[in-house]
Amino acid sequence: MSPRIKALLTQVGSFAIAGVLLYLSLRGVSLKGILSALEDADYRWLLPLFAALMLSHWLRAWRWKMLLDALPDVRDRPTGVSTKLAFYSVLIGYMVNYAAPRLGEVARSANLATRARVSFSRVLGTVVVERILDVVVLAAGLLSVVFLLRRQLRLLGELFVDPLTEQLGRIPAFGLLFLIGLVSLLLVMLYRRLVRSDSRIKRFWSGRVQPVLSHFGEGLSTLLRTDRRPAIVLSTLGIWFCYLLMAYLPLVMLGIARTYNLSLPDAWSIMLLGAIGVALPSPGGVGSYHYITIQTLVHLFGTDEQSAATYAVLAHAAQLIIMTLAGFISLLLQGGSFKTLARQTSAAREKETGNPA
Repeated sequence: MSPRIKALLTQVGSFAIAGVLLYLSLRGVSLKGILSALEDADYRWLLPLFAALMLSHWLRAWRWKMLLDALPDVRDRPTGVSTKLAFYSVLIGYMVNYAAPRLGEVARSANLATRARVSFSRVLGTVVVERILDVVVLAAGLLSVVFLLRRQLRLLGELFVDPLTEQLGRIPAFGLLFLIGLVSLLLVMLYRRLVRSDSRIKRFWSGRVQPVLSHFGEGLSTLLRTDRRPAIVLSTLGIWFCYLLMAYLPLVMLGIARTYNLSLPDAWSIMLLGAIGVALPSPGGVGSYHYITIQTLVHLFGTDEQSAATYAVLAHAAQLIIMTLAGFISLLLQGGSFKTLARQTSAAREKETGNPA
């Protein structure tokens, strides 16, 4: 199967998942009721929501710049990588993620690598460092949710943990051990073939793959090399505080915070559980975010399903519309287009791997 067909099937599959989850999320909910609630929303809070969204991405760009400035390609440059270029690339990446899950990281890396003349694989390594930082905060945040929702812990398990445990329990222990052993054996055999043979595969490995892995590792090690770790920690906390505001403000806009007495700590829990939905392989968290957020609001915070669905639609749609427009404007401000972005992404990957993307 060609890479293009495989990518197309993956994208179609992700949209199918999104459609099914969105249907399950909004099934039984009055769409007229959602529209009516959106019409009655207090849109004076839309400007602060927009400001929090843009500030979060500017902080992300600033944090990314600090990692990029520690790269071998960049650290001897007087000013390093432009924060504006990093900001544009971040916005472009989020725009692409709404169309093709996880491709946004590749697109933003390619855009910056091409325009700043930096190794694509090194840049991608810094993006992975960024994601690791976010995963650490997310993990710590989920632990705080366990504390904040300790009284509803049993219900939380019934909603999210028990279905997963049930599915895993259907896999026989012997079969799982056999699968792990088989994969391990195949990896050992592949390693022996790559390292010890004189085949064309070995030459490809040493000539193409190893340099890419080396560059990627240099990107990963930027967190250790940078002397701006306190600023990186500060920017990370700022990013997640903006995310908290972005979760709370739609509750205020719709009057849900006042009606159900929901506070910032409640919005923190709603945001973190919703982040699990965004992490699932659907375009921009469509469907998965809605499902988890609605279930969280209804079962853990006692809201009615109509209000929960309206909140999920507003919170997600506001970000989708703003980020799509912001990403498109960023492309135009750089003098680019969707075609140039696609060429940049393909060329960057081909240059590093020697294979057409």
